Amino acid sequence: MKLTFWPFSRRRANPPETTVTRARFIRTDMPGKGDLRLRSPLCRLGRLPDNDLFFNNNSVSSRHAEIYHLPDGTFQICDLGSTNGTRVNGQPIQSQVLHHGDVVELGEVRLHFRIDG
Repeated sequence: MKLTFWPFSRRRANPPETTVTRARFIRTDMPGKGDLRLRSPLCRLGRLPDNDLFFNNNSVSSRHAEIYHLPDGTFQICDLGSTNGTRVNGQPIQSQVLHHGDVVELGEVRLHFRIDG
């Protein structure tokens, strides 16, 4: 039997959309550390290398904070009970929505939050 039509070779007219997180941190406490991109809707920050963004600094807890990219497009940071706390614009927080230009501090590590337009 000869098939004249093979459905798996056809391309979809509208491919499924992928979630792209267009946010980053610029690390300013250490020169040359550059941009740190958030690559998934949930990013964990901490001292251990298995975190999405890790910082080799003893003032940062092993699992310090998480950043969520929420369905409405906003970003929220949550402290995970870290020893030295998480600050946004100098204020200690447990959970807070981040805005373009916010300064986030994880212990001694200072990060400037940017949303790419």
